[in-house]
Amino acid sequence: MSRSKISQWPDLYQSMAEHHGRILRKSPAIMTTATATRTACYHCGSNCPTDTDPIVFDDKPFCCTGCKTVYQVLSDHQLCQYYDLNTTPGTSLGKTPNIDRLAFLDHPDIAAQLIDFQNGSVAHVTFYVPAIHCSSCLWLLEHLYRLDPSVQQTRVDFLKKQVHLVFNPAQRSLRQVAELLTSLGYEPLISLNDVVKQGQNPTYRPLLYKLAVAGFCAGNIMLFSFPEYLGLDDPSFKYLFGILNLLLATPVVFYSGSGYFESVWKSLRRGLINIDFPILLGILVAYSRGTYEVLALGGAGYYDSVSGLIFFLLCGKWFQQRTYDFLSFERDYKSYFPLAVQQLINDNEQSTPVADLRKGDRIRVRHGDLIPADGLLYRGEGLIDYSFVTGESEPEQREPGTLLYAGGRQMGGVIDLELVRDVSHSYLTQLWNNDAFRKDQTNRTKTFADAVGTYFTITVLTLATLVGGYWYVTGQPTTAVNAFTAILIVACPCVLSLSYPVALGHGLRLLSKRGFYLKNADVMEQLAHCDTIVFDKTGTLTTPTSGAVTESFARPLTSVEHTMVKALVSQSAHPLSLRLRQHLAECPPMSVENFTELPGQGIIGLIDDLIVKVGSAAFVGGSEQTTGSAIHVNIDGVYRGHFQFAAQLRDGLVDMLTAFVGSGKRLYLLSGDTDAMRAEMRTWFDDDAMRFSCSPEDKLRFINELQTSHHRVLMIGDGLNDAGALKQADAGIAVTDDTLQFTPASDAILEARSLGQLPRFMHYSRFAMRLIQFSFGVSLLYNFVGLSFAAAGHLSPIVAAILMPLSSATMVLIATVGMRWRRI
Repeated sequence: MSRSKISQWPDLYQSMAEHHGRILRKSPAIMTTATATRTACYHCGSNCPTDTDPIVFDDKPFCCTGCKTVYQVLSDHQLCQYYDLNTTPGTSLGKTPNIDRLAFLDHPDIAAQLIDFQNGSVAHVTFYVPAIHCSSCLWLLEHLYRLDPSVQQTRVDFLKKQVHLVFNPAQRSLRQVAELLTSLGYEPLISLNDVVKQGQNPTYRPLLYKLAVAGFCAGNIMLFSFPEYLGLDDPSFKYLFGILNLLLATPVVFYSGSGYFESVWKSLRRGLINIDFPILLGILVAYSRGTYEVLALGGAGYYDSVSGLIFFLLCGKWFQQRTYDFLSFERDYKSYFPLAVQQLINDNEQSTPVADLRKGDRIRVRHGDLIPADGLLYRGEGLIDYSFVTGESEPEQREPGTLLYAGGRQMGGVIDLELVRDVSHSYLTQLWNNDAFRKDQTNRTKTFADAVGTYFTITVLTLATLVGGYWYVTGQPTTAVNAFTAILIVACPCVLSLSYPVALGHGLRLLSKRGFYLKNADVMEQLAHCDTIVFDKTGTLTTPTSGAVTESFARPLTSVEHTMVKALVSQSAHPLSLRLRQHLAECPPMSVENFTELPGQGIIGLIDDLIVKVGSAAFVGGSEQTTGSAIHVNIDGVYRGHFQFAAQLRDGLVDMLTAFVGSGKRLYLLSGDTDAMRAEMRTWFDDDAMRFSCSPEDKLRFINELQTSHHRVLMIGDGLNDAGALKQADAGIAVTDDTLQFTPASDAILEARSLGQLPRFMHYSRFAMRLIQFSFGVSLLYNFVGLSFAAAGHLSPIVAAILMPLSSATMVLIATVGMRWRRI
């Protein structure tokens, strides 16, 4: 009996098994009792199947046809050095890659969106390729021209996992280039809001230009100022060098320092004074006074101090921005939506960009595809996983006539939908268009730098006015002007502005090595101030794929029956099948003569002349009611019971929650699931602190209520359903098992393996703020020395030139040594 017939008539075979016993009898299946020797795939290193002979080519074993094909292609083009650089560098393909689904790249509108530049003979495109992982990958991708002459050049950004290709569009289309990468196991990830476009930082290059200008000019200004430093007094050269310094300092102040003008202007428009205000004030006063001295008095001015200050400040910004700038923290629903879908026109499929879909269009959604817009199910049975939108972990069964919402993933077979809303008006888009996402949020917590900026500015202006007024009243207007401007120059809080990015930049880098990536330095300060922590449950605290497996059978399965179940689930790539296969790892291999998998329902197969069915209760004919995830078993027409998969707390979570409880922080739990784990969570959360069956709007509203009660809230979640709460909270952390896959908009990305270390990370953030406050206190000593000269009207350029760099160097040293000395 063929496998296709089993897939067409599973109920018929079940009925025959119940009435006639062991039918479909063929030759007895052989069950291996000894553990077979494991053979590693030459291409990817995966274990070759033990129930069948390995695929051998060129005297080398391969786990699948796909891996063998890739090796054959590389061998034919003399590219086997790929295997010399690293052992088993390839990616397991499982089978020959399916490249037909890249047909949407033939659509001219889609190709135009992805191609960066194109003329008749040259086209540039950048793909995001998650499979890049080693030096062999880099070597192979940069030698693609040897596989296909139409590829003229390839550049790989290893950190960002990006491949920039230059190819001839007259010889190869964009689709064919993508198919070439896919056939080698490096499939590009292409989404509606392409990760490659999103990952680029548009402010990075202008900052480098400003830094280069400031460094060049500052160096030359200091060179021309050497005669002044050494006390050499030649009026002609002194005036010439002063003019040259003025010409060099002007672009430094007004181009390299333009960010401070913008920052102060935006702050003043909101009625605030930030830390950049006194810095800009000191820069302008020093520049103006230097210009007056050079043009009117023939002096040297303060251009060396001004240009050096701006250069050091830009170095701090560059260091901070350089730290893991490849991570994207502003991700929305478009980051995981497909770029195109299969639209049905007269029942014929046609690739159509998602952006072109309109109300009334009909589309086809296959197993594993996302629903791009709200639509009415009119053909097929839906098994929709809304976990990414609502947090509910169990797929929902949907019959024809049911409205399906955007963002759901079809876990069953093929279904056809008629769209009832445009993509821009779907439920998912409305969720993302909440005010929490659109408004320009200014953090509720006033930073230490901003507080210093306000009070420090008022204090310095008052002191400068009083000292200047004193000298003016005593009849010394020249000294009054000198004292007034000198105080504004020396008392510039540039040290604080420099210690911030240096100290916190080191903190960002050290935290990132431990799997905790912060959006910017301000997030570290917000973490130090948070007194309330709100956790999402599903996917954040718990993970169903690694939980314990409980066997619930009226009559326990025998060892042979366990082996049968393992052999059957080994044919499936479903997450629960993989988890059950791990649970039954000790069972020996066994042959499956015929099997078929019905997506979203289960698997049926013939093993040792018995029909075995595993899957949902409805599929196998079970009557037991289960909660959570379960696999039910039917052997030879008799329902035996089920395997229950518990949602397990992530590793290290018990210690983490216990540490937070001991620190006195308020803990809350929000979940889109039912309250099945309420009793287990009572150890750390009060009953009134746990809320279940929460919608995304409920989570967002709850965060707002806490903030209204003057709490500083840290929100920790993982999915799109948490995105509103993550954005609204004073600090939002997105937990992910893969930092380069989709995570919602957040202030920080935390690898799931590092979740248990979160209390240590927050303690490190508090230490960083104490270190900055200490460095600011030290800088006040330098300011006191400088102010004593300035108030007396005797501040010379050489004193200013010594005090400013010495103060800056000291703060950089304190920040660097302090952050490195403190262990996380």
